[in-house]
Amino acid sequence: MSLQNKESFDTEETKRIFEQYKLYVEMADRVSQRRMNANTFFIAANTLLFTAAAFIGSKDLVWIFFVGIVGCVISYAWYYTLNSYRQLNTGKFTVINEIEKLLPLSGFSYEWEVLGGGEKKDKYWPLSHVEKIIPIIFFFAYMALTVLQIIVQLPCK
Repeated sequence: MSLQNKESFDTEETKRIFEQYKLYVEMADRVSQRRMNANTFFIAANTLLFTAAAFIGSKDLVWIFFVGIVGCVISYAWYYTLNSYRQLNTGKFTVINEIEKLLPLSGFSYEWEVLGGGEKKDKYWPLSHVEKIIPIIFFFAYMALTVLQIIVQLPCK
């Protein structure tokens, strides 16, 4: 693949297509920004829950169990949200790549090829792969917190 498309283009038609292209790229950027805002929200929610769990300590099994369950639900919602944003961006960049075929240059398509399509870690590893690990870690941390508190609270015989 080359950066430049080989066909010649009508300049007026290219200008109209490029204006639509710019809007579509901006919409894709906004989706990425919303994803980062969602990450900020979920990090804050998890920080609050872990702070509550530390404050409660092993004093009240019901509250620790509640924090664990709520934390697992929030972690699942976070994972699902990230997956949804990833799917939305995949769709948007598919459209962007198709629009680029109508323009003189194919910047995003060419860049993605240069980066190995996100398949080669030594060239580029997509953030969406990395960021999906964090809610999984939180989920298992909440599970461990809940199970450990139940074990600690069990009467010893």
